[in-house]
Amino acid sequence: MDVETAIETQIEPVLAETFGLSFSKCLATMATLDFITASGGKTLRYRAFVDSICSGERVLEKWGPELAKKKCQEWKDLVPLEPEPVVILTPASS
Repeated sequence: MDVETAIETQIEPVLAETFGLSFSKCLATMATLDFITASGGKTLRYRAFVDSICSGERVLEKWGPELAKKKCQEWKDLVPLEPEPVVILTPASS
């Protein structure tokens, strides 16, 4: 699943149902700042977005650390990690 689909179809509906539309938008906005400022590719930035949501004080108060950790992993698993590029150097032939 791509990042946008995961956020729109899996994360946002759960947040809206759990916290209400207004606060869920606030969580998404704050997490978007982490997405934008994180280094790495889109998947790593998505993971920063998810971490930001799941580590929020109100999220932890409402869900508790175990459920927050579970949701965090579930949401991260929706978007597979991008393969790391590998560069192979070979000696130049003479």
